[in-house]
Amino acid sequence: MQVVEGNRRYSASDVVGFLECEHVTTLDMMDLAERLPRSKQDESDKLIQEKGIAHERAHLKRLRDSGVAVVHVGLAEQNLPAKAAQTVAAMKAGAAVIYQATLIDGDLLGFADFLIRVERPSLLGTHSYEVWDTKLSRSPKAKFVVQLSFYSALLAKAQGLMPDRMHLVLGDHNIRSYRLADYSRYFDSLMARFRVRVGGSREETYPHPCAYCDLCKWAHLCSEKWLADDHLSQVANVTRSQISKLQGAGIKTMSELALSTGKREQGLKINPDTFERLRAQAVLQVKARASGERFVEVLEPDAAGSRGFFRLPKPDAGDMFFDMEGSPWEDGGLEYLFGVYVRVGNDWEFKGFWAHSRAESGSHSSSSLIS
Repeated sequence: MQVVEGNRRYSASDVVGFLECEHVTTLDMMDLAERLPRSKQDESDKLIQEKGIAHERAHLKRLRDSGVAVVHVGLAEQNLPAKAAQTVAAMKAGAAVIYQATLIDGDLLGFADFLIRVERPSLLGTHSYEVWDTKLSRSPKAKFVVQLSFYSALLAKAQGLMPDRMHLVLGDHNIRSYRLADYSRYFDSLMARFRVRVGGSREETYPHPCAYCDLCKWAHLCSEKWLADDHLSQVANVTRSQISKLQGAGIKTMSELALSTGKREQGLKINPDTFERLRAQAVLQVKARASGERFVEVLEPDAAGSRGFFRLPKPDAGDMFFDMEGSPWEDGGLEYLFGVYVRVGNDWEFKGFWAHSRAESGSHSSSSLIS
């Protein structure tokens, strides 16, 4: 979300953020009025970003190596209207591949990795284009399809024809193609809801924890909000539905949960054992917050002897515990450390097998570990 020449512009990332957490959109809009502090980007985020750029450029190289002519938008012009005009000009000229295409439709702004020509008539002539996007992930995600739908909607406006398909180039170089018509109605519904939100809706949002928190530039602001509100979401392993049930019974904060008996609250629709587990966890966290120390409560063993550690086999002198560490972001994966924890006499020792090259990573076999 950005303001360009006094006009607000929305991107595919804004729509995806809204889909995953509506409070993100609230904070994005607040940021336009008064700049908010961003969460710091850690080294792993930077690595993933670099790997994503490298993956995109590798696909570009494969296209060029195949002999296809590629028009790279924005090499000469950097402002958005010029890049959008350059994209449309390349489409009208019938370029085989357009890299880093810029598409604008009113207040919507899209940056598609690739537009690839197909021989399907449109307002451009005997040809039209379909969107191809590169993603480092090795499996497709719903948000990827939303992004593709966003770009495809802008592309349809530019060429006067809805693309038939849209495509993902995944991190393992596999290609997934999707029929746009299968997703367009859902996307239209999502955009309608997004328009209501950014159009001045006064509906309040709250930063409920979700999967998007790990990627969000506002994550630290939400953490501060939870702490200030003593919110129930801070209780380890509590679910969204459990929070709703607790609040419905009058338990609004973590401190209130720690002090609750579960009996005086009216309409509490949580299993007693589940409630006691949550309450006990809240007690530990409230004590830790007050004292600055960590507390551990050791639970009584299962009386029936059939759950928890009782399900493990009895210890044996020949027990071995195996671990392996790897990097999923390396092309094809890379395991760089195998380790075993074994008994030597009366002591336990850890023996590690480090790989300092890809050749070494493939040389460690189970037989070498056992020996």
